[in-house]
Amino acid sequence: MNGSTVEREIRYLNGADLKVWRVEGSSHPRVEIRDDRVVLQARFKRVFPHSHPNEFYSLQDGANHEIGILKNLDGLDGDARKIIEQELDRRYYTPKILRILVIKRDSGMFRFEVETDRGFATYFVRNWRDSAHEVMPGNWHILSVDGQRFEIAQLEALDRRSQNLLYQELF
Repeated sequence: MNGSTVEREIRYLNGADLKVWRVEGSSHPRVEIRDDRVVLQARFKRVFPHSHPNEFYSLQDGANHEIGILKNLDGLDGDARKIIEQELDRRYYTPKILRILVIKRDSGMFRFEVETDRGFATYFVRNWRDSAHEVMPGNWHILSVDGQRFEIAQLEALDRRSQNLLYQELF
């Protein structure tokens, strides 16, 4: 163990040992781990959101301390599975850009008008290099100035006009 690193064993959880429910008025679900504890403000995060989005989920408490890892959602009852999937959808809500209609400089920022898999959207980024990240070859994640996330799943799959707008204005 090095002076600033704390080593600890990963605790894997079994879906059959979890009870997950919502309390009216609470923004996060509760989770009871059989023979262990109740997590009052449970949070679920994908451990590998890009490479393995449907495996390995971190269960964390309200202070973002990890309680354990679910390898998958097997063993959970239908309601628990649905609640966890809803939490993950909310956390990772990221519309996929299907087409870029406009990229224009506007007040020192770039204004994007795009068509996504969830409808049309307009968003702003200050600086492309700080706001967009290639997470895998051709796969870009974009963070707008107001915290919205967007994804270009495969840059080469965009129509030629959309690609030209990106290359002319940003690259």
